[in-house]
Amino acid sequence: MRRLVWTKVVGGILVIASTAAFAQSQTRSPRPIKISVDATDTARRVLHSQLEIPASPGPLTLYYPKWLPPDHSPDGPIPNLAGLQFSVAEKHIPWRQDSVDMYAFHVDVPAGADAVTVNLDFLLSAPGPAIDFSASGSAKLLILMWSEVLLYPSGFPASNITFNPTLKLPAGWKFSTALPIEHQSENVTAFKPVPLDLLIDSPVQSGPYMKVFQLTPDGPIRHELDVASEDPTLLNVPPELIESYKRLVAEATALYQSHHYREYHFLLTLSDNVMGLGQEHHESSDDRIPARTFLSPGKRLLEAGLFPHEFTHSWNGQFRRPEGLATPDFQQPMKSDLIWVYEGLTSYLGTILTARSGLWTSAQTRESLATVASTLEHRPGRNWRSLQNTALAAQVLYFSPTEWTAYRRGTDFYIESVLLWLEADVTIRKLTHGKRSLDNFCGDFFGGPDRKPVISTYTFDDLVSALNKVAPYDWRQFFRERLEQTDPPPVFRGFAEGGWRLVYNDEPNEMIIAGRENGSADFTSSLGLTIKEDGYIQDAVPGLPAYNSGLSPYMKLVGVNGRQFSLDELTQAIQDSKSSAAPITVLASNSGILETHNLDYHGGAAYPHLERVSSANDYLDDILKPLSSGANVK
Repeated sequence: MRRLVWTKVVGGILVIASTAAFAQSQTRSPRPIKISVDATDTARRVLHSQLEIPASPGPLTLYYPKWLPPDHSPDGPIPNLAGLQFSVAEKHIPWRQDSVDMYAFHVDVPAGADAVTVNLDFLLSAPGPAIDFSASGSAKLLILMWSEVLLYPSGFPASNITFNPTLKLPAGWKFSTALPIEHQSENVTAFKPVPLDLLIDSPVQSGPYMKVFQLTPDGPIRHELDVASEDPTLLNVPPELIESYKRLVAEATALYQSHHYREYHFLLTLSDNVMGLGQEHHESSDDRIPARTFLSPGKRLLEAGLFPHEFTHSWNGQFRRPEGLATPDFQQPMKSDLIWVYEGLTSYLGTILTARSGLWTSAQTRESLATVASTLEHRPGRNWRSLQNTALAAQVLYFSPTEWTAYRRGTDFYIESVLLWLEADVTIRKLTHGKRSLDNFCGDFFGGPDRKPVISTYTFDDLVSALNKVAPYDWRQFFRERLEQTDPPPVFRGFAEGGWRLVYNDEPNEMIIAGRENGSADFTSSLGLTIKEDGYIQDAVPGLPAYNSGLSPYMKLVGVNGRQFSLDELTQAIQDSKSSAAPITVLASNSGILETHNLDYHGGAAYPHLERVSSANDYLDDILKPLSSGANVK
């Protein structure tokens, strides 16, 4: 057991921190900070914020949030801060930005003052090619992220700084949030006092067109789906999806056997004018998908795992959080060595919850798992960068481009950890002859104080200990081997032990075909190529035919076998290759220079699938079976 140095309840949130994660004073800030946000200029993509910060005469350092828990990166959008002014008794006082830490601001509070007023504007962005969390507003929508519109004083843990927040919205707008309301007057809402960490953890979704779906109308805890869109005709979520979301809540409850929230809001935004996002919070998720997703079968299939993933984070990531990611404020650097648990285990549990809730069929889930395995099997970057290193380098890999992912690797701790945790789950089932599983681990590890937003930290040793209580095994070696090797073991061992094997044939994989509706195609397991519908090459896998022919990312195909390029033409050329001795000939534009490339490939279409091994126990089928109608699994 690690030694806990403090445990307390602040504003309804229980915070448990270990010695390593708690390095600041436990002193509480003197008085609540008032923050008033005026969002009536959202249509022009400008937010106005005023703060009244208690202060004593002398030097004062204020921070703009830099490291945010869901981002795991120092990406607070400070370049979009504008109009910053400090004043005391309506008289401006000078300020300066720190010369080293750009997120720190210094002022000298004059004698006799007991507070400093801060005025600032935040400039909302529009969606673009780069990751920009500030692309969260349009003429008829706003997802307010409090971290973008505030400063806070140094010297206090975020849980010890209380804010009194007020929000003014455009006339006629509605809103949804997990924040409790103090009172409302026309388009101004005052929320109840809240600690800084919980305020930043509670986005507000708003707009003139919103609809609420109750997912547990008869349950003791409210779960609701709050949908916002610029188009009111898109608010009617298909009834079968609502039923699946209701089953998702039931399946998560059966799996985790606890609730670390007072109520839960799935905040869903249907829009093409804000950045696509899936972001976790204790008592809500911030999920943003293209406006017409539910009208497209392929896009709907690909987005089916979004809610299960972000909902799981309420337990794994928000409640149980790796010690290195549980910093006392938003300025301390995070250490992401255990993000393969925070994000990777969540990806695995989200996958099985997607199946258990009926959002995917078992067959579709197997197609998804086969696609992940094929992607990793054709990823030469695994030969030089370990899975553990992708975790340690998360803060930079999050912002790496899509191009060259196969060789460089990206945030592979998401997808590779799905197969890592599948193997762990199957191992537990084999060790216990099917009597116990990772479900039991989830009930134990994610249980605890009920109906409070809770943070409880853990270390790698804690994880190993918890798994040993479920099924004694050398879990330390199990994970270290798979995490640290750069001559990696096969990624499909969990399938083999679970009664399935990875195969390739010309039968289309439903998940890969669905990706075409997002404007790109994945030919990784044939040519070693991922490409957009306009011919732009996103990736070419070293060692496979496309790369060996001289093709690489950033080039653009303009012709295939003497015909103008299209995804259909390239698909047909791949199919025809099996009966032709001639190479596939493509014409590519390389920085405006036209080049001919011959792809020596004759294998035809090659799609990944899982095939049943009849001589082995089918543990995978057991894993995907619903829990909510069964007995308690603990």
